[in-house]
Amino acid sequence: MELSNFISSLLADGKVSVKGHLISFNDHDLAASKKILYEYFKEDILEMPHPAPEFSENAAIWAAEYLYKTTQITVLRDVGEDVINEHLKPFDGEQNASVIYSADLMLRYLPQLFELAKGLAPADILVQVLKKTASQWPYSSVGIELNETTDDNLIFEHPSLKYTYIDRIIHAKDSQRSKTEMVARHIREVGGEHITLLWPRFENL
Repeated sequence: MELSNFISSLLADGKVSVKGHLISFNDHDLAASKKILYEYFKEDILEMPHPAPEFSENAAIWAAEYLYKTTQITVLRDVGEDVINEHLKPFDGEQNASVIYSADLMLRYLPQLFELAKGLAPADILVQVLKKTASQWPYSSVGIELNETTDDNLIFEHPSLKYTYIDRIIHAKDSQRSKTEMVARHIREVGGEHITLLWPRFENL
C-alpha cells in the first residue's frame, strides 16, 4: 500500500516517505489510491469557482505515480537518465479540462518538488525532465521558470480552471507567464482595481 499511504500522508499533513529503491505498485494499492484521489476530488471541487471539470481517474492516478517516483528519484540522486526516462513517462492520453484538473490533484505539488530537485543538483537531468513536464502541465506548474512558452488555451476555455490559474499566477507573481497578452488581460479581469495591491509590480512587467 505504498502509493496509497504516500497520497494519504501528503494530503493529511504534507509529509511523505518513499522506498529507498524504485518499485511498482500492485493492483490493490492502485485501487486504494484511486479511491483516495476521488474522495479528495469531491472535497477539492467545493473550493473551485464555477462548476469544476469531471474526475479523470486515469489522469489522477498517473499524476500520483509520477509524483511518487519523482520524489524517489530526487532522494536517490544516483539514478541514470535511462532509468529516469523509464519511470517518469508522460501521460499517454489527450489533455482536456477533466484531465488537467484531475492530474493537478497531485501535480500541484510539482513546483515545491522542482525547487527541491533544483536545489540539490541544478544541472541534473531530473531538473530538465521536470521542466519539460511543467511545460506540458501549465495549470499545475505556476512559479516554475520554463524554457519554452506554455499552451494554456485549454485552461482558458474552462471558467473554473481559468480563474484558479490566474489566481495562482497572481499569488506566485509569475512574471514570465504574465507577459503574454492573454494572461495579462485575464489578470486585469480577475484582479480588477485591486491588482496594484495584489501585485504592485504587475503593470511594470
